[in-house]
Amino acid sequence: MSCSHCSQCAGIESEFDQKMATKELLAYRKEGPVKTTRILIDALLAGGISEMTLLDIGGGIGAIQHELLKAGASSCIDVEASQAYIEAAKEEAKRQGHADRTNHLHGDFVDLAEDIPQCDIVTLDRVICCYRDVRGLVEKSVAHARRLYGLVYPLDNWHARIATALENASYRLHGSPFRIFVHPPEVVEEVVRAEGFERRFYREDGMWQIAVYRRVQP
Repeated sequence: MSCSHCSQCAGIESEFDQKMATKELLAYRKEGPVKTTRILIDALLAGGISEMTLLDIGGGIGAIQHELLKAGASSCIDVEASQAYIEAAKEEAKRQGHADRTNHLHGDFVDLAEDIPQCDIVTLDRVICCYRDVRGLVEKSVAHARRLYGLVYPLDNWHARIATALENASYRLHGSPFRIFVHPPEVVEEVVRAEGFERRFYREDGMWQIAVYRRVQP
């Protein structure tokens, strides 16, 4: 695995391990995508995604991939830093019958970006909060989106910052290198708009914000 943030990637491997992947996969099979992921999926589907290609960064067990491929997307590239989650996504893709339409890459997207082609849709569902360099991640990921760019990431308020500080204290106490981050949404908006996108959907749910952008400039 290529990684310029090896400590965080090691933390992701330990935090999102096989036990967690199995738990999330079983929950997905029983109940479908979690609420914020479902909101993002529905917002993407509302504009029509037939025959579009998908780049799912930090795709987890593949909920977005599976739902969009079932709804008519043509293919998917899944980039994930947790090997356990990749295996879970592969298992579910095989079960649902679209394993031949998904390419799984293990590693840090920012490091792999040069070798990954553009896709019609790019999604980052609860990924920005796992990455320290928000500007670098958003710049490289939005540049890969030809048409739609979808995000789920934390609101920047005192509730989220207190919760983040407490969680990170727990990670330090238990010796985990994994950390979570609350980034200013203004930075995300600035980078996305500079790439020629406008926000077409926005909703808040608990501590999360869900946004979908559409490219308006070539």
